[in-house]
Amino acid sequence: MTPPALDSGAPRPALQSWRTTTAVRVFATALATGAALRAGVLVESAPLMVVLALVAAVTSTLEWMTRNRPAHWHAVAEAVAVTTLIVATQSTSELGPYLAVPLIAAGVRHGLVTTLNVTLVSALTVGATVAADPADEGLTRIVEALPWLLVGLGVGLLASWQSRSTRTLVARQAPYAAAHQLMERVHELASSGNLGLDTASLAIDLDTAMREVTGCARSTVFVVDPDETIRALNGGDDVERLAREIELPRAEWTPGAAVVPLRGAQQTLGYCVLVGVPRWTHELDERALEVADEFAVRLDTAVLFDDVRAFAASQERNRIAREMHDGVAQEIVGLGYIVDEIESISDHEQTRELAAALRTEITRLVSEIRFSIFDLRHEVTDGRLAASLADYARGVSDAAGLRVHLSLAESGPPLPPRAATEVLRVAQEAIGNVRKHARAGNLWVSLDSDGSALRLEVADDGVGNAGPREHHWGLQGMRERADSVGAALDVTPRPGGGTVVTLRSPATAPREGETAHGHHRATG
Repeated sequence: MTPPALDSGAPRPALQSWRTTTAVRVFATALATGAALRAGVLVESAPLMVVLALVAAVTSTLEWMTRNRPAHWHAVAEAVAVTTLIVATQSTSELGPYLAVPLIAAGVRHGLVTTLNVTLVSALTVGATVAADPADEGLTRIVEALPWLLVGLGVGLLASWQSRSTRTLVARQAPYAAAHQLMERVHELASSGNLGLDTASLAIDLDTAMREVTGCARSTVFVVDPDETIRALNGGDDVERLAREIELPRAEWTPGAAVVPLRGAQQTLGYCVLVGVPRWTHELDERALEVADEFAVRLDTAVLFDDVRAFAASQERNRIAREMHDGVAQEIVGLGYIVDEIESISDHEQTRELAAALRTEITRLVSEIRFSIFDLRHEVTDGRLAASLADYARGVSDAAGLRVHLSLAESGPPLPPRAATEVLRVAQEAIGNVRKHARAGNLWVSLDSDGSALRLEVADDGVGNAGPREHHWGLQGMRERADSVGAALDVTPRPGGGTVVTLRSPATAPREGETAHGHHRATG
């Protein structure tokens, strides 16, 4: 329930402005009705007043829809419609007060410049309407309209001066108001279970739709990142070749592939490369474009949502790390001091032995918490996975006494941020398992990446037997992370003892005699 203090507060600036202009229109309509009633022409003026009421209702509705991002054309359109209607029907004497409404509304919502512009538009509309009428009463209608335009201008200027602080506040709040509306919509979709903003799932759905429509063997979906680089959302054995073929114009056919753009409102958001179409025709091209257009905005939104989700996840990891460091870790260290005190003052040998054992366990637990904080805070720097892996391995080597051997080769463009982060988390989990369970003396970490194809290997010379254990989800978590970026994870025994964890994209299937290359060093 909302606290009473919030319920009784002043309305938000945009809402207050809308209420003011709506009240002005209602008052002017009532004033015009009274004038028509006093002149005895209420029945004759009824149709015109109904039209004015409709114009007022439509304008108020449009202002409500754009209350957080005021559109100036509303005021101009209202001025033209109202002035033409009143002057052309020779109703200035009865309905003249309503001529001031667009000018006053412009002052409340938009300020000095718009008020002057709307006044000029109203005056020009009066002149054009009178000039188009061959009757000799034009000057009379101008004289009748002019006082109300002057009243509207004066009140509009006064309103623009009085409401300038409100408009400034609305302008400052506009980006946040738009973001708030967006987050409300996302929350509604997420709550209903219809969010559908997973890039991997959308890429699979698009691939399925393209197969059904064109009869292709398969398709690969690419998106264009803000830095103009192209990356694949669903991998394949020939992703590199397809990426080169994307430079072809749309609908140009090459042996084995055709390119269909994912078109946004102003730019191309990505591409869908079709492979194995029996015969590419103009009809197939049109049908493929229809499918692509259906998925384009959804896919682009999902990519943006991935970026937001990654940023939120990073912030949450840092928050948890701070809470662990400032909360749990410090409290456990405090328990260690108490145990030390018990050991120092006790006269019983068994009590001192138990206290010493408990102190050892507390020391181990504090060390694990510090490693967890290190894991949570460690991120990929500038998309370069090799540097992050080297820093992480060096930290583990210094803290755990492992001799770490690195073989890191990274070339080409950086990996997509999400893929690089997921690969780093897999490496952290694999290295953490070696540190905690393997009782190993040596750890080998190798990486081979060219920006699209990737192979990561973490090996140790420990006790082996790295299968899944009950109530331990590390291996399952690594497989889920691998699946999320379209990679394969293998856990196999190492010849001579130990375990090998291998993560590779589909384009880097193991080849006989394959060896790692690149930068080699050992730490520890």
